Amino acid sequence: MQRPPHLPDFDEPPLNEVVLGVQFAPLTPFNSVYLREIWDLYRDKYPKVQEFASLPPHFETFGGQEILPPFRVQFGGAPPGSRIWFVAEEENRLLQFQPDRFLANWRKNSDQHHYPRFEAIAETYRIDLDKLAAYLHERFRHVMDINQAELTYINIIEVDDFSEISNWLNLLNNVSIDVEGLVVDLREIIKNGEDRPFARFYHSVQAVRSLDGGRKAINLSLSVRGKPESRDINSAMMFLQIAREAIVTRFDKITTENAHTHWGKKK
Repeated sequence: MQRPPHLPDFDEPPLNEVVLGVQFAPLTPFNSVYLREIWDLYRDKYPKVQEFASLPPHFETFGGQEILPPFRVQFGGAPPGSRIWFVAEEENRLLQFQPDRFLANWRKNSDQHHYPRFEAIAETYRIDLDKLAAYLHERFRHVMDINQAELTYINIIEVDDFSEISNWLNLLNNVSIDVEGLVVDLREIIKNGEDRPFARFYHSVQAVRSLDGGRKAINLSLSVRGKPESRDINSAMMFLQIAREAIVTRFDKITTENAHTHWGKKK
């Protein structure tokens, strides 16, 4: 997989976390005793295990009157349940498994964890996903029937004051506001070449603080979620590539020239 040459590129993007993955028809029946076997597939690279509540199924539907809640990717803090994290030793990479979901996270836990780029993350995820699909077929005669795919980029933009948002994002340009708090949630429909909707693009902007209250930052999260063209792994990976192009292009458009200079946008 090669990076498309037309995409905007930055030397030091403010990217803090990337999440990609698929949702598939649930594996039934499934007993937690099999989780050890699944961990064994990845144990050499992900030696740590954590347990969390499972994520509810989420489907992007179009054409009805249903008002969908804002899309959220849950990373932790829930009581134990049936979603298992397999965590790398340095804790900057992890896999999430539950009987209908398989996700991968890259996290910037320190200045040493430089973003390895989408191509590297996606290629590793494809290997891990193929490994899981082969296991499910061999152990349960279960064919992975993918019904949704998702990609999220979470950016943390550090600021001295929240009023600086117009220096970084094209939201409040030329407006002087003493910003105390900020929450913006937007979503839009993405259509294919036949003008038919197949995914949603979620935008979230929040003013955040560190736990000690000393650090101010703007959390800019961009997510694309929807149904791949077909229900196999190849189509899911193609969906993720399309989602990546949409997210990177939008990030470039909604951030300022000042921000581009600061993050080292390549000409």
